[in-house]
Order: sequence, then structure tokens, then C-alpha cells
Amino acid sequence: MAILVFEHTTRTGIQRLGRTLSHYGHRLRLVRRHLNDPIPADLDDIDGIVSCGGPQSANDDSLPWLEPEMALMRQAHEREMPVVGLCLGSQILARALGGEVDTMSDGPEVGWHEVALTPVGREDPIHAGIPWRSIQAHFHYDCVTELPPGAKLLASSDCCKVQAWTAGLRTYAFQYHPEIDFETMDSVAEDDPELLSKTGIAREQLRQETDAHYPAFERLTNRLFENIALLLMPVDRRYRGLVKDLHH
Repeated sequence: MAILVFEHTTRTGIQRLGRTLSHYGHRLRLVRRHLNDPIPADLDDIDGIVSCGGPQSANDDSLPWLEPEMALMRQAHEREMPVVGLCLGSQILARALGGEVDTMSDGPEVGWHEVALTPVGREDPIHAGIPWRSIQAHFHYDCVTELPPGAKLLASSDCCKVQAWTAGLRTYAFQYHPEIDFETMDSVAEDDPELLSKTGIAREQLRQETDAHYPAFERLTNRLFENIALLLMPVDRRYRGLVKDLHH
């Protein structure tokens, strides 16, 4: 059994979240859509899904892999398997479950900005140990504008109302990028200078903000990843399922 990981760019992938899941005993099955890795036809040998960020639009139905990815995420959600969406992955997941995604009216959200937990988010077990307000990493043009039916809002920012949300028992999504390494923000600035220019942030300013915020960000997101590994995707639950199957 493995966690199926959809990656959509070399810039950002599962990164630090993947390292935490591996540390807690999970096997990761990477499907790198930017390298044309095939999407599995079903959920056999899969016990969870993580969909990562990327430069694509979740509304671009010309992407041949978009509907198959949404279909698998929808099936996993309906089976109450753990599903996590990161940035683009959050938007794809929202569409898969009946929500809506659109371009941000005030321009892209880039850099280090505060995210505030909602009252529901403050009580959410995956956010245990996370301050009600924290600085998170952002780089996105689009956002979820309407949550899927029955979904609950967990966190918001001044620029983007839907920063984190949950649906059902084991589906979570984050518009920000908790998974990034220290070098990722600078690589984004190098790869996409137009994105910075649209926000008016100078590259040197972004580097200084990364230096200032990354240590606390890393500590808090490591805590988030441990909650995901231990509460949302516990390996012992997978083993119990395997033992049950063997006894039948």
C-alpha cells in the first residue's frame, strides 16, 4: 500500500511533507504529471492521495490528466481515504468535490503572509499546536471561491478567504505551501519574475522575508505534518486493514 502523490512541476512537490510521511513508515508512489507519468486506473494498492502545487490552472479542462486526477481524488474521498491538496492540489480537489475556483481579483498572493484559523480551524485536530495566526508561504494566482458542499473553512488570509478547508472525515486542503524547503521561494522568484512584478515585491525583499520567517514556519509546518502522519494517515490503520483482509 502507498500514498499516491500527484506532482505537477519540478518547482514544488511533496517535499518536506513527503519526508515526514516516509519517516512514519509510508511508501510514496510519485506520479509526476509534468513528466507524463501515467495516472493509475484505480485505487488498488493505494491508501491515500496527496495532490501538490503547480503553475497550471485547475479550470483548464484541456489538460488531459485533470479529469482522471479529479476522478481518483473524488473516489478516495467517497471511500473516506485520506486526501490532501496543496495549492493547485487544493483547487483541483475543490473542483472534484463540487466547489469552484477562479483567478484572484486583487492579483496573485506571493511571499510570506499571515493566515488566521477560523473558529472551526482552532478546534481541528490536524491544526493542534498551530497558533491561531501564523506566517505561511504563498504563490498563487487562483483560489477556491466556493467550497464543495458540506466542506468547512479552516483558515483565511486578508488576500484569500479560503486558505485551508476540510470535507468529510479525512479530506484536507491548503492553499498556501506548508511543504516548501528554504530554497523554494527563491527558485520561484528566479523562475517566474513576472509573478513578483505583479505583486510589487523585489526579489531581495523576498529573500529577507524568507530569512526572517522560515525558521518559525518550518517548526510549525513540521508539527502540521506530524499531525497529518499520525492522525490523518496513521500507518497502524493501514496495517489493521491488511490483517483484517488476511483473516477473510
